[in-house]
Amino acid sequence: MSTRSLSQGANLPDHEEVLATEQGGEQVEGKSYLLFNDDSPEFQQKVDIIDAIVQASNKKVRREAIADAAKALGKSTRTIKRMIAKVEQIGVANLAVGRKDKGEYRISKYWHDFIVSLHEWGNTEGSRINHNQIFVYLKSLASKGEELQHKKYDEKFKRYSQVREDLIAGRHPSHVTVYKVINCYLEEKNKTVRHPGSPIEGKILQTTEGILEITESNQIWQIDHTRLDILLVDEEFKQVIGRAYITLVMDSYSGCIAGFHLGFEPAGSHEVALALRHAILPKHYGAEYELEQTWQVCGIPEYIMTDRAKEFKSEHLKQISLQLGFIRRLRAFPQAGGLIESIFDKINKEILSFFGGYTGSSVEERPPEAERTACLTLDQLEKRLVKYFVDHYNHHDYPRINQKRIVRWKSSFLLEEPELIDQRELDICLMKIAIRNVEKHGSVNFLGWVYQGDCLLNYEGKQVSLRYDKRNITTVLAYTRPINGEPGNFIGVIQARDCKRARMSLAELNHIKKKLRDEGKQVDNSSILNERLSVFEDVETTRKERRRERRKKAQQKHEVKTNKSKVVELFPENATPEEITTSQEDLISTSDAVAQNTVNSIDKQVTQNKPDPNQTAKVRRRPRVGVKDWNQFMKDNW
Repeated sequence: MSTRSLSQGANLPDHEEVLATEQGGEQVEGKSYLLFNDDSPEFQQKVDIIDAIVQASNKKVRREAIADAAKALGKSTRTIKRMIAKVEQIGVANLAVGRKDKGEYRISKYWHDFIVSLHEWGNTEGSRINHNQIFVYLKSLASKGEELQHKKYDEKFKRYSQVREDLIAGRHPSHVTVYKVINCYLEEKNKTVRHPGSPIEGKILQTTEGILEITESNQIWQIDHTRLDILLVDEEFKQVIGRAYITLVMDSYSGCIAGFHLGFEPAGSHEVALALRHAILPKHYGAEYELEQTWQVCGIPEYIMTDRAKEFKSEHLKQISLQLGFIRRLRAFPQAGGLIESIFDKINKEILSFFGGYTGSSVEERPPEAERTACLTLDQLEKRLVKYFVDHYNHHDYPRINQKRIVRWKSSFLLEEPELIDQRELDICLMKIAIRNVEKHGSVNFLGWVYQGDCLLNYEGKQVSLRYDKRNITTVLAYTRPINGEPGNFIGVIQARDCKRARMSLAELNHIKKKLRDEGKQVDNSSILNERLSVFEDVETTRKERRRERRKKAQQKHEVKTNKSKVVELFPENATPEEITTSQEDLISTSDAVAQNTVNSIDKQVTQNKPDPNQTAKVRRRPRVGVKDWNQFMKDNW
């Protein structure tokens, strides 16, 4: 039976409604054709039952078939007859059509818009209101009744007068309806549709300054960075250091990886500069990398495209762009960086997931044995990434065309080679270091190490500027110190004197220093500490004893001066009678003179201290009198 048109507005779950034309015929505008795609048991049962009725040989058999169908489907014979009529009019696909309002909620548009507006209001400016809180709010408004007529509610119901009337009457949607409205709104809002991808030729990139069309290699390079999902260990102690950051540079036309930077430091402007330096320079690797191909991508781009992170807006990157002559552009939206973001996913899935220490992208689902099984060092990971980029990724087919990425990159340089630049001109990409003084034998101190080089022998006693790559701090570049605005001149390369390794990153050096400090703290230094403590205690004890002796001597000296006895012996031992008589006479004469002077002084003081009658009487005390012999004093003045 051929399909027939259905009336517009029918809800057709589990199948598709399309406009089509019959083979060899013309399309009828506005006419819809139903294609059913339902092989469920219920549908097949309906087909068998209706087919038995249609194939009945006579009316009696037809009536019996209709009765059996009504009994099997649990419907009336009248319903079965209507089903037969619709099948004859529309087609067999009608048997799969259920309720037209199935899955829908019965609510007016103004109520729908009001509930959605409450949800949007409750989830802005840091608030997070759930579905139940919105229902409770509606219930609370309905409880106000006639109070909602107050003018303070006018702004809330400015566009929802019918909602206001319903709430005053005590009518509001149930909590199930509120949940359905919000869930359908969120589902529609968060629905994403996959982009089919850009065309092979004529790709464009949308930037904040306009649209850029990709036409050739080394025209637009994209730069981005991420933290790799693997734990690395140090080379010496094999202990976990942490996860490394990678900064990638990719050519937008061919998709080739032009360069990268790997390190433990969070990606910043200097890491971006080092990755760009690696991408621009020709790359040569030794036999220890075990490469089967060569890394041919190099040169200077016309544009650099990045996201809007602060490290891509730094002054350092501005200086580099002026030095090398490329133009910086920012993505108009995050999705514009999908191609370079996909490379990070490939690195995690195609390389890192094979090694111990892989953490995965989710912190909550991190394998518990990640730290225990970590085995790769930073240098080993770099070698693995170089081999992957050179031998695998750059030589892989470009999407949707039968052409390798490296072949597509070289197709733009058939007549001319990419522009190359001297390595010294890219030293601006290296980190700037504070000024250092050159010591004897052409040595400088930096990062706790001594660096030496014959090129510094003529600069002893002078100051130089150092630049270095944090991936390898065993080698440092020396420049003359810029003076009066003049740029520094390249002096030469100096090596770390006491480092036995050919390569060592700054992060590894800091980790080794920290480990040595921690081990030093764990050593039992109790005897040394106790000896130092005893020295301090002995010094303090000695000082206290010296202070005590000084105070004792000073006290004795003071007592000798102030504690002399003023008592005169009348009958001293071993004295002659003449000496005793003379002493008594002198004592009496002295006592009389002292007593007379004392009485005169007292009378004088009493006269002078006569109180003023206009002043308040105060307690007057008798002045002290210095008398040595009170008995004699009372006798003389009685």
